[in-house]
Amino acid sequence: MKRPFFLLVLTAFFLFSCANEKESTQQAASLSETSEETTDKPPAPFESESDFRLQAISYFVGDFDALKYDEHKAPSFSNKITIALEYFEDGIVKGHSVVAGNSRPFSGVYVKKDEEYTVRVAEPGDDRYDGVFSFIWNPYYSTGLVGTWVANDTNLAVSEREFHLKKRTFEYDPNQELPEDISWASLYNTDPNLDEMEGEFLTEDVYAFNPSKDRLKKEDIENMYKGDLEIMRNSIYARHGYSFKNRKVRYIFDRYVDCYMPLVTDVRSMLTSLEKENIDLLKRYEAHAEAYYDSFGR
Repeated sequence: MKRPFFLLVLTAFFLFSCANEKESTQQAASLSETSEETTDKPPAPFESESDFRLQAISYFVGDFDALKYDEHKAPSFSNKITIALEYFEDGIVKGHSVVAGNSRPFSGVYVKKDEEYTVRVAEPGDDRYDGVFSFIWNPYYSTGLVGTWVANDTNLAVSEREFHLKKRTFEYDPNQELPEDISWASLYNTDPNLDEMEGEFLTEDVYAFNPSKDRLKKEDIENMYKGDLEIMRNSIYARHGYSFKNRKVRYIFDRYVDCYMPLVTDVRSMLTSLEKENIDLLKRYEAHAEAYYDSFGR
């Protein structure tokens, strides 16, 4: 009599366990579906401040536009700038900026509120063009930086600037071509707010060859104008991320070449043997080439 009773109890226990397991599985599935359906906020891109620091080692590129300036001092109204964030942890920020042929380190602090980081960093102060950057970054909803820069020296031609920068990676690409509309660019129009139709203009020859991949011959360039040769040669440096100090050349690449990204102030060790050969050839012909001038803008 004991054996059948034991089997009856064992069977009942087994059926009860299966019922509980099925109910638990259904509840888990229900909770999972509810979580997916009701989540209206994107997941945080960083699991911790340490992960955020690793992700924050990034480049941000865009226009560095004049806000406060003295028009009598021939200001540069807009330059392309790259801001690099190299360290971002425990409220401390370190990095550097590259603009107009000048690379400057900076350091400072950040404050986090919700998903937004408010950053204030200062350059060392031992260069006359040093100043203070203040910007906001929300990496959860944006890939860019928005902010201002204020010069330490209020007597500069431009003492305050603003910027809206986008996150970008850099990769050297010898196949990058100059855009066709660069042939209408004026080499002497240094004010982006003016539409000057006088001076030396580039021609279609400026993008006839790519000196980072084409081996130039003297018959290719001997009849070119000086401006075309100069920009063709500098396109080699631009592909390596060279930041131009020369205002005339800088404006061409800042304003007409979207893929251009100023990163370094010395690219000599980065040049290929082909590029070095082409640079030498272009320089020889630049020295004797004519300037192209048409007061009616071609």
